[in-house]
Amino acid sequence: MRIPQSSPVSETQYEAGGYAKGVALATVTQNKDDQNLCRVKVRYSWSDTESYWARLAVPMAGKGRGWVTIPEVGDEVLVVFEREDIRYPYIVGSLWNGKQTPPVNNSNGKNDVRILKSRKQHHLMFDDGSKGVVELKHEKGRKIRFDDDGFIVEDEKGNVVQVDSTSGNMSIKAKGHLQIKAKTISIEADATMEIKAGATLNIKGQLININ
Repeated sequence: MRIPQSSPVSETQYEAGGYAKGVALATVTQNKDDQNLCRVKVRYSWSDTESYWARLAVPMAGKGRGWVTIPEVGDEVLVVFEREDIRYPYIVGSLWNGKQTPPVNNSNGKNDVRILKSRKQHHLMFDDGSKGVVELKHEKGRKIRFDDDGFIVEDEKGNVVQVDSTSGNMSIKAKGHLQIKAKTISIEADATMEIKAGATLNIKGQLININ
């Protein structure tokens, strides 16, 4: 499928202060807004002139709250104009194309995966497949993952906290030192408790009671 790279509208319709109907394809040229309104400037596919500041249409916006996902410089976006006046552009969405492809695809046709992925490859993923996965992952491989069987927190060095909701088991594994510290600590087992050390086992306290 050919990705359209130009607009059917003539360039003369997009001169400064001019008017334009419909939508326009553009590439982001600047995303640092001195007024801190998360606006961007773009260059339309048929012009070498940078646009006026364009506001972003987002899922939610309000005083000190909202959805902030500013397009990167070089991203392709879709632009509309207030009352067809090109001095007032709005970005209504971003577009993938032949060079800028999606982070995942729907090659199996099941459409199970929803993902938000950043420039540095941090991602939040929802997978509605057989396991029902929700995953928050750092670029270095550290992640929190929930599925129908339980959840796991792990890093790239092999430190793991895992809960198996099916069996009711939980495990904590550290490659280095594991420390638990609080004002008071209680450990209780309904049945057997086992304490095992591969080398020395030290128990220290001002008073030790064994009953």
